[in-house]
Amino acid sequence: MSKRQKGRRHRRVNRTPRPVGSTRPSTARPESRPEQRQEARAEPRPVSVSGLGRHEARTFDGLRALGDGGASVDELCATVGYQARTILKHVNGLAGHGLAELRGDRWYATVVGELADR
Repeated sequence: MSKRQKGRRHRRVNRTPRPVGSTRPSTARPESRPEQRQEARAEPRPVSVSGLGRHEARTFDGLRALGDGGASVDELCATVGYQARTILKHVNGLAGHGLAELRGDRWYATVVGELADR
């Protein structure tokens, strides 16, 4: 047998640990002014519903944005940007929470008084 070690011999080259802390001096990040933050929030914020994930809440906001006429799954796909299978999972979950209902082939957002106030 050979006395040479086989395998990953190249790991011997750099086995010294890296120093703790950064080697570059840190640069201070500029703080944004409060006026800029409020201008960025000029758009209406989506309603947050406890118990919903952000993706399901996005589907709910898309359903609410389509109005009183309701929406088909294809319309929700185009509005929200998810695939039909995902939209179906979301609206079925919303129906379980009492936030959406299916009438015929269209989904409608049921407005709860607590949600309209937020």
